[in-house]
Amino acid sequence: MRRNREPPIGNRRPKKETLRDASRLPPRMSDRAREISEQVARITAENARLLERLVETEKRFHRISRGVLRLQEEERGRISRELHDGIGQSLTALKIQLQLLEQEAREQDAALVSRLAAARELAEASLAEVREMARLLRPQMLDDLGLAPTLRWLARTVEERTGVAVALECRGSEERVEPEAETLVFRLVQEALNNIVKHARVASARVIVEMRPRSILLTVEDRGSGFDAAAVLAGSDEERGFGVRAMRDRVQFFRGRFRLDSSPDGTFLEAEIPLERGQSAP
Repeated sequence: MRRNREPPIGNRRPKKETLRDASRLPPRMSDRAREISEQVARITAENARLLERLVETEKRFHRISRGVLRLQEEERGRISRELHDGIGQSLTALKIQLQLLEQEAREQDAALVSRLAAARELAEASLAEVREMARLLRPQMLDDLGLAPTLRWLARTVEERTGVAVALECRGSEERVEPEAETLVFRLVQEALNNIVKHARVASARVIVEMRPRSILLTVEDRGSGFDAAAVLAGSDEERGFGVRAMRDRVQFFRGRFRLDSSPDGTFLEAEIPLERGQSAP
């Protein structure tokens, strides 16, 4: 009698799976799986909506922040014009009147001449101070001539008023870019130099402004005593470092990059401002 030989193990056909597939799960398990799947879908959709709202809120925040800065600059410009055209013109008229009185008094009263001369000199000094305040509030040359000439004027002014020599280097093209970017760089340099004059205890500072195809790169450096940059930027001391934090925030409003390093050997500030070449200034 012939024996039935079993095929080799490798050639055996696997038996049919006896487990039920997902479509044949017990009703309770199937309902629970469907419920979990729906919950996951709802959570995913809600997360997507929240992310979309967060992105939109961030965009609105940046638009509002830049709008506030623009309004601040417009108000500075208005006050600057009022100082120059209002108080400045009045002081000019006062100086002229004092000069005329001084000339008339020379033939009558020598003592009165000296008093009038002192009053005229005071009027001249006040006029110069008002004009300087008007330019620092919002220099008209920033709108008329652009960033590089205004920074050269600022460097000369700081050196004349404080004795701190400012080595300014403007690299690249001096082609006009959007006014908001020019104003931002000017304010950054202005605040950085103010901090150097007040706190660094140095005789010189270095400023480099490099015009790139899609950005403006600014570096300000001094060899002063330095400070704890991390603590200042963190705002642990609310009364100290407000100007530095304002600089950082201004750069971030423009989606730029801000870096501040400081040590006992000096301080290094770097800011890169992105440009929108479609909005260049006239």
